[in-house]
Amino acid sequence: MGDHAPRDRPVSFVQAGYQRHSLHRDRQHYLETCLKNDSALLLFVYDRKVALCKSDDGFVAALLDPSAIRRERRETLSAVFLGEYLDRPVFSITCDEHPRHLLSLGSPALMFFELRKATALLDPESASLLGYAMAMDHWHRNHRYCGVCGNPTEPSESGHMRTCTNRDCAQKHFPRTDPAVIVLVVDGEQSCLLGRKREWPDRRYSTIAGFVEPGETPEQAVIREVFEETGTTVRQPRYYQSQPWPFPGSLMLGFYATARRGEVHLFDNELQDARWFTREEIIDWVSTGRLRLPTRISIAYRLIESWFERADVPTLDSLNPDS
Repeated sequence: MGDHAPRDRPVSFVQAGYQRHSLHRDRQHYLETCLKNDSALLLFVYDRKVALCKSDDGFVAALLDPSAIRRERRETLSAVFLGEYLDRPVFSITCDEHPRHLLSLGSPALMFFELRKATALLDPESASLLGYAMAMDHWHRNHRYCGVCGNPTEPSESGHMRTCTNRDCAQKHFPRTDPAVIVLVVDGEQSCLLGRKREWPDRRYSTIAGFVEPGETPEQAVIREVFEETGTTVRQPRYYQSQPWPFPGSLMLGFYATARRGEVHLFDNELQDARWFTREEIIDWVSTGRLRLPTRISIAYRLIESWFERADVPTLDSLNPDS
């Protein structure tokens, strides 16, 4: 290991500048009052995109007062209580059509962006809040019907539970997140193992990842996934950090693992290609456009960056300015 200290920067979607205040979720009267007396903040999700507003410096998350909503439409809103942000209760509202019909005259113009693009435009705390809202939106969209009996469900607990409307069933459904491991396999300090999927953009390579299976620890999942996808036997999985990943609803558990560099075998055909890269090859391939690394908002990028910058090399950001 070189003397050059790596940068262990926090990943996106973990800078929670809000308090969830989960104990308020069953205080329906309190939450209704917040919406009626204009003390709340509202953010909008439409067409699986999040609302931003233009600012003098670019864009900001669109956090509107309830007064921006036409009074006759406020009672029809289905809002999810996210917690408290900027010392005010904050709710997300999912719209099946563009919310322009909800807004009063003079309200700010809303512009909708996919979350990946919005994250690059926003401060980390706002991006984390919008990631939370998008994960809740996905869960609600995919749990409108009971998985036990097939009848419709309805939201309760301020959007944090859905209950089957069939009284004989009355199954309660709660938001879920799927644990997945994501690992950078290294051969000592000399090289790292990266792979690419067929559906990814051209020349994109990333770390190895996969979901944790029932009855399996994250460390066991690391060993299994790396072997299934690359034929490489790893040892000593070491936890790095985690990242909520709202695409659509996973918790990425980041690891490093050690292996002896050898021939790659794509056993399960998950990957189109996988290969070992030295730091020198990463510098050459990225600089000449032959290699595209993961986007900076991902824990995959942080895993590669932290390992890469343990040596006396240029920063990964300087090689990869558009990631």
